[in-house]
Amino acid sequence: MSLDPGQLSPGARALYAPYWSRLGHEVRRLPPELPELVRWAAAARPATSTGMPIRFEASGGMPANDYETTIQQTGRVPTRVGDWHDGFNALVWCTFPATKAALNAAHDEQIRRGAAMGRGVVRDALTLFDECGALVLSADPDWIDQLRAHRWREALFDARDCPDLQREIIVMGHATLDALRSPFFGLCAKVLYRQVPESWFAQPESTRWRDADDWMAAWLRGRGDTLGPRDFAPLPLLGWPAVVAENAAESYYADPRQFRPRRQAGLAGLRCR
Repeated sequence: MSLDPGQLSPGARALYAPYWSRLGHEVRRLPPELPELVRWAAAARPATSTGMPIRFEASGGMPANDYETTIQQTGRVPTRVGDWHDGFNALVWCTFPATKAALNAAHDEQIRRGAAMGRGVVRDALTLFDECGALVLSADPDWIDQLRAHRWREALFDARDCPDLQREIIVMGHATLDALRSPFFGLCAKVLYRQVPESWFAQPESTRWRDADDWMAAWLRGRGDTLGPRDFAPLPLLGWPAVVAENAAESYYADPRQFRPRRQAGLAGLRCR
């Protein structure tokens, strides 16, 4: 399926905000081809944690361990040509390079230290955020607490027209970006919440996104071996204002299949890709 800004809902278009400058605002009937990814990398100059320049190269795929180690040691990112999923992966590398480098470095560290022990919870968590991650920011701690408590109707419906509520969601999981081309029932992001001062929102978008990138990377590095899937909170993306037309009705948030109360927190039955 193409990426057509005209066919996306207003909310879904907003979730792509950090990427439009590279994707363009016109209809993308096909995923970006390798020469375009190479141009993105040449302009953005993403690098691994060791300073190796990121280079996107055609590949039919390889085992996960080889994939992360290849990137860390060489900067080469094996990329399936003509594939939306891998195209979005490249796009995130060029938009949030510090976060992607931190994820890759942590994967590589876990592989080198414990390959014989299997993936483990740290790598599971890294993959979950890499594929489905998002950062939700607000100056209002009470609104963040509503989301943490799964008070979905209050946070996502009652507060949507509040003129004083400043908020932003940054989707960086490339599987989720792919899924948002045609959002499906149960689409769920795994999020970090961050309270910021009101002045944060007065900055240009590019400044905010660069700061968010640095913050996510530092957070991941700080978690180290204590990182686990439960560090990320579920957020039903179809409940984010205007992602689907149906969420303009309060009754939309009464469906427990998507909007689970806190006592049932988790992602069972919800999919990120």
